[in-house]
Amino acid sequence: MPGAIRPSFPPPASVPGAGAGLCGGARRRRPPGRGSVLALAACLLSPEGAGASDGGQIRIVYDPPKTAAHREIHDAMRQGRVLERVGAIVGLVRLPTRLTYRLEDCAGEPNAWYAPESRSVTVCYELIASIVRAAPRTQSAAGITREDAIRGPIVQILLHESSHALFDLLDVPILGREEDAADQVASFILLHLAPADARRVLAGSGAFFATLGRHEIIDRSAFADVHGLFWQRFYNLACLAYGSDKRRYRVILAANDLPKERAAGCEEEFSQAAFAFRKLIAPHLRMQPLDGERLRRAFRAAFRS
Repeated sequence: MPGAIRPSFPPPASVPGAGAGLCGGARRRRPPGRGSVLALAACLLSPEGAGASDGGQIRIVYDPPKTAAHREIHDAMRQGRVLERVGAIVGLVRLPTRLTYRLEDCAGEPNAWYAPESRSVTVCYELIASIVRAAPRTQSAAGITREDAIRGPIVQILLHESSHALFDLLDVPILGREEDAADQVASFILLHLAPADARRVLAGSGAFFATLGRHEIIDRSAFADVHGLFWQRFYNLACLAYGSDKRRYRVILAANDLPKERAAGCEEEFSQAAFAFRKLIAPHLRMQPLDGERLRRAFRAAFRS
């Protein structure tokens, strides 16, 4: 398994930033106060609750930020229990050892990765800040709210890196690129969240992929990267969503976010992902015997914990 993984999302310095506060409105010149911290917590769909914790198999660490600019992110992420909620989903799996989730400063690098040597998923303050900068002031032309544009990428990134952790800790065999497989598992999990949560995370994640895709420099080296191109990741996500429930996600076709030629095979693509999950990961879940509805209830309860 790889060590520190190349950033899934490079710094969107060339992406037009919103210049707004964390969840909307013009950026205030005064230091962020309690109101703006609670606003970001609301963006992440997180109820008020405890902060860092040690949950047995899942350890949560919110490192204090080294710069004042990241204090608001620290307070909102901790109060919102963002890492705890993703950890609760992964905690449904019987892990052979403890897995740590950590939010930390990364010396200016916007990154997130799973490190097998320390068995830890790390997300950088700088990456969260870059997502906030890339989000629209209030709502995008496609109708994506600022809240969803922030929430979606954060959840997708955490689930993506959690997938790398599961591959390593459970010795999951992978045929193909690990980065593609991590996207597939992350998408499969988020599609089992409550419908409202799933739609909002999908919308925000898709919008972020599309935003970065419009500004991605595609040269020869781009095709050698371990990650797919952002537009490829966008269409893969859209296809899995549509294939999971054509009626619920029919808007994807209506909005021309998925070519009809690709859409024709999306139900089979989702079935392949579901089959792989059932064969390779589901046997390690705490709830047995497993069926689709029981899995959905478990994921939804964990994410809302």
